[in-house]
Amino acid sequence: MPHAEYTFPEGSSCPIDIGSSDKFNLRSYAPKATKDVESGEEQEEIQELNDELKDLFINTTAINCSSLSELNIQTDAFNTLKERTLFSLGYSTAGLLKKSKISKTIKGKVNLYQGVVSLVKQRKKTNSEITIGKTRHPVHLMVLQSFSRMFRDMGNDLSVDLPEMMITPRSFGLIYEWMIEDTPILPRLGLLEVFHAANFLEIPQLVRQCKYCLDHGFTEDSAAMLYFEAKILKLEVIHLQYLERVSKFFLTLVASKEFLRLPLKSMLLLIQSDLIGVNTELEVFMAAARWLSHHWPQRQENVTDVVSSIRFGLIPPWLLIRLQKPDVTSVGVGRIVAQPIVRQAIHEGIAYTTTRMFYGKDLEAFKQYLHKTCVKPPVQRTWIYDRKCPYHHRMQCRNTLDLTYDAFLEYLNYTQRQHRDYWKSLEPVDASNVCFSCQAKKSDLTKPNR
Repeated sequence: MPHAEYTFPEGSSCPIDIGSSDKFNLRSYAPKATKDVESGEEQEEIQELNDELKDLFINTTAINCSSLSELNIQTDAFNTLKERTLFSLGYSTAGLLKKSKISKTIKGKVNLYQGVVSLVKQRKKTNSEITIGKTRHPVHLMVLQSFSRMFRDMGNDLSVDLPEMMITPRSFGLIYEWMIEDTPILPRLGLLEVFHAANFLEIPQLVRQCKYCLDHGFTEDSAAMLYFEAKILKLEVIHLQYLERVSKFFLTLVASKEFLRLPLKSMLLLIQSDLIGVNTELEVFMAAARWLSHHWPQRQENVTDVVSSIRFGLIPPWLLIRLQKPDVTSVGVGRIVAQPIVRQAIHEGIAYTTTRMFYGKDLEAFKQYLHKTCVKPPVQRTWIYDRKCPYHHRMQCRNTLDLTYDAFLEYLNYTQRQHRDYWKSLEPVDASNVCFSCQAKKSDLTKPNR
């Protein structure tokens, strides 16, 4: 019999056999093992469980055991519980936090993109250095890799030397600014440098933007300045086409020192253009004479190429005859006209113009003559008129005998003293029939002598 001090209250029972005050045996409710001998790990787990239950049950004040019948527990199935995790029972952290509370807790978090952009735009914590000549540019390498195929292929080199002949320090600075700006605008100054460097760095998007600006954003005077900028950068061979955009700006360009320094190829491209704006083809010849006379001994060998670009067939025959008289022309023009190749070109021009006058209004007969003789009619220029020029005349006006080389130089001096946009005031020669220079002369003739 158990000692009285270990008896349970009446009406209760607990499946524990207690042999004495010193020893007791705890019944095991584990199912019978299929094997007679259990593994060592299982023995250890059972022993630990028994020890925990032992500590629990030797303290009579810890719990009051209820009747198994009250708990409705079948003793033979007590240790057949299937082990399951809390997750399998449906417990999870998902959905426990309300969105309103979450948004309050992360309200101050900086957006990753904004944080990176802020570092890039403020040039903080740069991780690479670009050296061009004697200048160094601290940069974020990932910015260059994001746009430049060349830097992408380089890898993660933290120090890169770039050739100054391909990319100038100014162009690199402008390109890096273009990369980090959200809506980049290319500046006029250095645009050609940027275009050249963008091709070298393989930045397709920037190349397209530069090409669009160069093709659509510049005409006349700006196009001429782009050519001279390309000449300084030794890119004039690539950008010769900018001279082809010069029209009404031609005479202003002829009045400049840059015109005298044009290489032969650029000079020929300019005077061969149909777009150059002149009042008479004789102005083209005067411009060519100005260029040849600048370095006459050296440029004398270029006379054949230059003269072949002049359209003498567009000059009235009486002006061509007058041009050959040494007493009415300057020394510079006289030595050019004295060249045999020039005289031959002038005679061919006289033959063409007199034949054209002979056929008069019979254009069909004149075309047949040109076809038989294999003569190509000269293409018309872009004829312009300056109301302030004393020798400019309208299309129907025949008073063109007063154009000399000295008068031409005097007009160039006049254009140099005008506003830089003066060339924009030039108008098409057929815009009106009023010839202001002729009207001025008539008014002078009608004035009474004092």
